[in-house]
Amino acid sequence: MTKKTLVALAATMALALPGVASAGSNDMDVVVDGHAGTETRSIAVSVADLNLTSTGGMRRADSRLVRASKQVCGWVNGSVIPVTDDYRACYGSAIDGARSDLNGLAQRQS
Repeated sequence: MTKKTLVALAATMALALPGVASAGSNDMDVVVDGHAGTETRSIAVSVADLNLTSTGGMRRADSRLVRASKQVCGWVNGSVIPVTDDYRACYGSAIDGARSDLNGLAQRQS
């Protein structure tokens, strides 16, 4: 492949990834979106196996959302790089949106 082809392929994949995460989701997925700078990442987190009307189920779901929010905002476990304001803003927005969606799913289950 030529360099021009690789660049075009990379650009196409970057634009398609958020749509793929949404397209693969079902009624029991929470899509976590993280916006860091000009980049947006999305992860679909399944909660289909959890009872969202129970405290334990909600705690487990929240744990999954925290992990996904960190991931979409670029957190690396074991990193010695200090947390930046951009990361904090990305994480705060991602976890707030995900928890709001989770609460909506929990209300539908009850």
